[in-house]
Amino acid sequence: MMLRYLRAFIQALRLTLRGQSLTPAHYRPLAAWIEAGLTKLERAEQVAAAERVELSALRLKLDGRPTSLDISLKMLRHNLMEEYPRLIRLDDPHSMTVVQSSNLNDQYRISQFAESAVISSTALRRVLAELNDHLLELPPVNRSDSNSEPVRL
Repeated sequence: MMLRYLRAFIQALRLTLRGQSLTPAHYRPLAAWIEAGLTKLERAEQVAAAERVELSALRLKLDGRPTSLDISLKMLRHNLMEEYPRLIRLDDPHSMTVVQSSNLNDQYRISQFAESAVISSTALRRVLAELNDHLLELPPVNRSDSNSEPVRL
């Protein structure tokens, strides 16, 4: 197990020394979108903390299942920090389809909370609406630009 991490570290170090990354260049717009999404997500969490809103107490029944805002934001964070970067590094022709599908689910949950009466905080509603708007603006990926230099995530 330790050998696997050592190999990954050496590969990352080699790429860094050459000024490269595991991220293909045609994903540059998506990488920027991910960073902006994380910023908006963190802002929503900061507003909730400042307003002393208990995110796990805010619940909706979506598609027949009870869902909390806390879990919805954690799922979005996981996708932005782990899943989407992994799919970018994979650079499979279907990676973007998976990103689009996961983003659609995240956007649906966030939009439902942003419009719901369970949230009494105007500030939290506003930042959730901004996050929702951002999720609606998922950039297209042009795989024909694959000859350009990789970009860091």
